[in-house]
Amino acid sequence: MKVAVLWTALSGYMNACLQELASHSGVELLVSHMRPTQDAPFDESGFAWMPRRFMWKSPADIGPLVPVLRSFDPDVIVVVGWHVPAYRQLAHEYAGRSWRVMTMDNPWRGTLKQWAGVLTAPLYLRPIADAVWLPGERQAQFARKLGFMESQILRGLYSCNQPAFEAQHWKRVRDGKPVPHAFLFAGRLVPPKGIEILARAYRLYHEQAADPWPLVCCGAGPLRPLLEGQPGVRVEGFVQPEAMTEKLAATGCFILPSIFEPWALVIHEAASAGLVILASETVGAAVHLVQPGFNGFIFDDRDVQGLAHLMMRVSTLSSTRLDEMSRASNLLSRQFTPARWANTLIEAHAARNHIGQCG
Repeated sequence: MKVAVLWTALSGYMNACLQELASHSGVELLVSHMRPTQDAPFDESGFAWMPRRFMWKSPADIGPLVPVLRSFDPDVIVVVGWHVPAYRQLAHEYAGRSWRVMTMDNPWRGTLKQWAGVLTAPLYLRPIADAVWLPGERQAQFARKLGFMESQILRGLYSCNQPAFEAQHWKRVRDGKPVPHAFLFAGRLVPPKGIEILARAYRLYHEQAADPWPLVCCGAGPLRPLLEGQPGVRVEGFVQPEAMTEKLAATGCFILPSIFEPWALVIHEAASAGLVILASETVGAAVHLVQPGFNGFIFDDRDVQGLAHLMMRVSTLSSTRLDEMSRASNLLSRQFTPARWANTLIEAHAARNHIGQCG
């Protein structure tokens, strides 16, 4: 089974999933991806294990991939969305020659642009994809409107290195240590992540709490000044994937106040590590990974007072209650793993081939 993965920017989670896929007997990989960017400066050496890799800086650089892909002759092509023109062209070229799986994480929001996409999908989108791979149910709603049948929809697109993050949770449990009294935010420090809401909510919480938890912020971006120098806040900059497990292990509650967030893989990382989670209702992953009162709470995006209230609520819970919610987060995290990711692709391809042979 030869799999060509036509991606944009690689990350730690995708690296873990690709390694799991490559570990299966008979699987050969070709990966095309962007070079690391300033906002997400992942250590490129972490991807050096890939025997076949094509790197590019801008979409205009993808041209030389064409002969590489033709020589590889893939059975499966996984294409990241439909927004890279060179990838769309290659998907067209391989119609009937490879099984073309398009990924998407756009949730259905009923916007004018999405309705236009629904109307043009038969001519523009469906000719470049035999199946669609998406993370969860909000995305499945959109996929069905685009004309994909349930049999053409794969789920579980995103998974962190779940076993690695889970190990931190179980180490704390085995050692009998309480859930750490600290909040954590990890992500780009940009407006869509709700950084202004986070800064204002934490300021309000810190002023009113008798014994406020500190807030640790990991990430890079232009809104860093909104957090720096604020009492109780520690900004640590971008953290490489291999160091993220330690940051999660040292905190007890993860906060993601995004204004727009199709999925948010970091929610899965936090759940795997056993953190209580506070997420805005726009976060796609929250549908599957945050159950209010079970392992965290949901709040309206832009609701500063609501977020501050939930910070107060979590920080005043008993150690027993925090531990219950921590275990619940870890339990929910097991829905998504690199093993499930790899098996989803392998098994769906095998089933497709078997049905074709039977027919």
